[in-house]
Amino acid sequence: MKYGVRLLVGAGLMALAGSCAGRNLPPEPDSYVAADAIGAERAADLAASPAATWLDDLNSTEMSSLTREALAGSPELQIVEARYRAARWRARGAFGGNLLPSLGVGVDGTRTETPTGTEERIRTEFMTSSVVANWEIDLWGRLTARTLASDLSADAAEEDLNDARLSVAGQSASAWVDLIEAQQLLALAQEDLQTRERALDLTQRRYDAGIATSLALRTARSQVASARGFQAQAQDALLVSSRRLQEIMGRYPDGALRAEGDLPHLGLLAASGAPADLLERRPDVLASENRMRAAGFRIHEARAAMLPRLTLRASAGNTGQGITDIDDSVNMVSNLVAGLTMPIFSGGALISESRATVADRRAAAADYVRVSIAAWREVEGTISADQSLQVREEQFAIAANEAREAQELAEREYGRGVATLFELIDAYTRRIDAERGLITARSARVSNRIAYHVALGGGARTGGIDEDREITP
Repeated sequence: MKYGVRLLVGAGLMALAGSCAGRNLPPEPDSYVAADAIGAERAADLAASPAATWLDDLNSTEMSSLTREALAGSPELQIVEARYRAARWRARGAFGGNLLPSLGVGVDGTRTETPTGTEERIRTEFMTSSVVANWEIDLWGRLTARTLASDLSADAAEEDLNDARLSVAGQSASAWVDLIEAQQLLALAQEDLQTRERALDLTQRRYDAGIATSLALRTARSQVASARGFQAQAQDALLVSSRRLQEIMGRYPDGALRAEGDLPHLGLLAASGAPADLLERRPDVLASENRMRAAGFRIHEARAAMLPRLTLRASAGNTGQGITDIDDSVNMVSNLVAGLTMPIFSGGALISESRATVADRRAAAADYVRVSIAAWREVEGTISADQSLQVREEQFAIAANEAREAQELAEREYGRGVATLFELIDAYTRRIDAERGLITARSARVSNRIAYHVALGGGARTGGIDEDREITP
């Protein structure tokens, strides 16, 4: 038994040392490095980019609180997180299954009955115990390439999780803005209804006094009915916005959620940094890069699969007619076998797989370029949109102020009989349109600012950038 134990221990140590040595894969080909596809050096430090805590930069305590609740309770986010954990566990399993030796222990038992020509039968019991260790030496780095590809795929899944966190943060913040917009539009619709009702009451009195015509009275009634219809529409839009935010947060969507705060006052747009910086901040770009690198390692794995394989097998076992016999350490038989195999013919499967991995790598590289261009487009789009939305907000604010003054003047003149009802209705309509335009412009600008921060990769509190990640210029 002592000899067998020494043999097994020696084989195990040799396998462990060999597996560690097999992790030293030849240098990664330059085509695997995503930096070569960027084609530009960084032109600015990441410190020029917006702060990581972009939620707090918008200066809205309620928005930050609801967004963090969404990050904790979003069912969609929990799905992505569970998938990431599954991918990480599979990557860990791939490491042990590919690079470490396997060890198995087995016990078999058989019973044989042989007829003797009489009623009696000869019964023979036979038992076997075995301990088997297998290890494939990673001569060409095939197993290491497979392990690294699995690990990079798990890293890509982690960046997918970061991207999902960033997306949920942006969705919840935008949904909060939509809720405030819906509340303000409902308040505007209610105010419009009260204004139209006052005009109808005044028109009714003028009609009873014989001053206003029947046409004016029916027109005023029509305006009140239309205002009530718009109010009902605004109430439904408010419920839709409320349920949407509750759904993102993982709450029951009863539509009872209301925003207590107001839209934040936006400052100047922060510097977005150099375009190359974005590739180090966006989780979806990092995920695409990891998948591209994983595809490169799979090329190495597929090509190495056509080369010879060296396998070591160590075993020890015993046979006997009972448990005490197979546990006899003195009589255990042990051996160590080394085998070299090389694929000769497999119907073209290995060559086809090798060429398929090359095509997969090209697709992954093209996807990386596509995601990168889309990321740049989103940032450029939000920057240009912020400028136009700022002008739009300023001009609608001027229009709303002028329209309110015009409405007050029209109401006074209509009360004195100087202005007609149609002039009053026109003043009402212009004021409502200007107020509605101002509300939508303000909310659109805040939503665009949220989209700007999301397009830049967000911040640490949304999972977009790891706080411990060090990025040097």
